[in-house]
Amino acid sequence: MQDNSIRLFCVAPMMGYTTPYARKLYRILTKKAFLFTEMIASKSLINSKNKDLIIENDRHNPVALQVGGSDLNDLKKCSNIAYSYNYDEINLNVGCPSKAVQKGSFGACLMKDKVLVRQCLESLQNNKIEVSLKCRIGLGRKTNYEFFEEFIDEVSKSGIKIIYVHARNAILTGISPSQNRSIPPLDYTFVSRIKLKYPNISFILNGGINSLDMVYSLLKDYDGVMLGRLIQHNPFLLKQVDKNIYLDDKVIDVNEGLIEDYFEYIKTKTGLDSMFRLLSPLLQIFFGIPNSKMYKSQIHEYIQKGNLILIEELLKNFVKQNKILLN
Repeated sequence: MQDNSIRLFCVAPMMGYTTPYARKLYRILTKKAFLFTEMIASKSLINSKNKDLIIENDRHNPVALQVGGSDLNDLKKCSNIAYSYNYDEINLNVGCPSKAVQKGSFGACLMKDKVLVRQCLESLQNNKIEVSLKCRIGLGRKTNYEFFEEFIDEVSKSGIKIIYVHARNAILTGISPSQNRSIPPLDYTFVSRIKLKYPNISFILNGGINSLDMVYSLLKDYDGVMLGRLIQHNPFLLKQVDKNIYLDDKVIDVNEGLIEDYFEYIKTKTGLDSMFRLLSPLLQIFFGIPNSKMYKSQIHEYIQKGNLILIEELLKNFVKQNKILLN
């Protein structure tokens, strides 16, 4: 069995959040965590003239490109694109429950057709890049382990060795995608049970992980964990990952140099993308810091004026004054 320890701690793909800019910040804060792009529709990945703004990989490795789609020829092309952009892995999403995704015949609705999912995974394979799957434990309001096991039985025939499992059902009608992250009940035992049947597949646990203490506890029993909203709200938690999970001696400090590194990257993107999209990952630096309202207000004003230089200086000053709290 291959060593998948690099996936002990994964940052989940999140639409609108795990942009190249967010991944740049994450990689400054952690050299070890396994990162993901946003989910990208296969048609967009193939045809978009602006795909570089979505899938650029500026040495963010280890990192996976997540794709949504069910056209087998398109998926073959997507796998080659992922390889050409130096991604470590291409991941097929069969967990997203949104109506827009369902209209495109991908996401969680694909779990209704396990044979098609297996064929999709086979189409992604090109002997150049790791192929993986992200799924739910089932569909609808009632959980059914037999459904989940039969689904894994079929998709495992593709030869994949990595499956990320959001350990709750996807409800395709009646609730929103955000509600799908909390209303269907979690059941981690589905992941524990399927692991016993397939010990040579790494099953990475996703869903409901709301603290690093919970991460440490879960890693005693699972191959790895995947976190989304906790990192979205406070990405600076990532500075603890390399030391506490990967046992790396080096500790990342939040300092003026970190701000400079991030701005060095986004300055090359000004005019290509919105100021807010460039800055939004870094603005979570204010999370939980008292008396930061003044800084937030000033930055909002500078964003409206498009003044990146003043924003950088303001953030460096904020870090200088709050180093103890930030570290």
